[in-house]
Amino acid sequence: MKTKFPIYIILLFVLVGSCITPISDFTQVSSTSFLTVEASITDQVGSQRVKLYSSSEKITGSYFLPITKAKVYIVDEKGIREDFPESSTKGTYLSSAKYSGRVGGTYTLNIETVDGRKYQSQAETMKPVPEIENLITRFEILDNYAKGDQRRGGFNLYVDFQDPSTVGDNYQWYWKHYERAYICETCQGGATYDFKTNTCVSPRVPTEQTLNYRCDGNCWDISFSTDLNIFSDSYLNGQRITGKQVARVPYDGVAPYYLQFEQRAITRNSYNYYQGLSAQIQNNGTLFDVPAETKFSFNIKSTTNSTEKILGIFDVYSVRKRIFYIDRTQVPKDEAPVSKILQGDIFSCQPTQVGCKDLVQCFEGLYRTPFKPEGWKE
Repeated sequence: MKTKFPIYIILLFVLVGSCITPISDFTQVSSTSFLTVEASITDQVGSQRVKLYSSSEKITGSYFLPITKAKVYIVDEKGIREDFPESSTKGTYLSSAKYSGRVGGTYTLNIETVDGRKYQSQAETMKPVPEIENLITRFEILDNYAKGDQRRGGFNLYVDFQDPSTVGDNYQWYWKHYERAYICETCQGGATYDFKTNTCVSPRVPTEQTLNYRCDGNCWDISFSTDLNIFSDSYLNGQRITGKQVARVPYDGVAPYYLQFEQRAITRNSYNYYQGLSAQIQNNGTLFDVPAETKFSFNIKSTTNSTEKILGIFDVYSVRKRIFYIDRTQVPKDEAPVSKILQGDIFSCQPTQVGCKDLVQCFEGLYRTPFKPEGWKE
């Protein structure tokens, strides 16, 4: 099952809601305000985190607040507890750097807010994920789009793997793309970059000028999967799966396309959760039209208020990763890449401008990093 929509955008909209009265330390002031949980534990060291937000039943707005000062921990089937203290990012709780889940382990998420509300997940068991046997790419033209449309040409990615004989295996595919970033800030409407506040400052009277500021060193832009891609072995249990399409990347250049590809073995609760989102997107068009009920958690409940609804999911999965470069030169001669066009001018200091700066720092974030990606080739 595959639905076009960025998975990180899906998670973002799950977290947001229409304007609500601000809260402090998770004191709910509206009956439409929900605890929203984004939690995962994998068999990869250093990947464990829990994010807590206060959100709204409606998803057409853009207001959400982190829930701070909560007590968050995970307990496995042996009774071993791992605490997740809050990080410097409010509402984000991290395990110790060396902590990871293990295949066959069973995990329960526990949350307690400062006002005494308690939440607990179902016990979720991490299932083994099969090895990635092959990754194959093929250029495909979508004829319903005209030449010059970015959606017309793309490279499909197909995977082969052996499904185990156990019943009830569920999968999710995810990828992350890095590419060199040379522009680290774009100021529009006549705005200029303030190096003290690291923001664009607009003039009193807006203009049509757009200024682009170059990066001050190594920097990479990050993009993510554009598909909500899940699969159940209900009708193919124990078979070898071949040619399963798991990604489509754009034809916006001829340089090799760097991909961090993941094959995940997810739990049944996670599969049902994402399947519900996928079905609603297909029926309604976009995530904006998805009812809030679709996003209510399948495996997290309140232990202090049985009627309370929680948004989000506790993901427990094992993963196989592969760094993959896609050759984008093998295309029909009459097809050309639809390259990204930089709008505006590149700002640069004049020799007579004393103290002028024109290089912007590459800040670590969701969509950008100054750190070289694993397996990067120049």
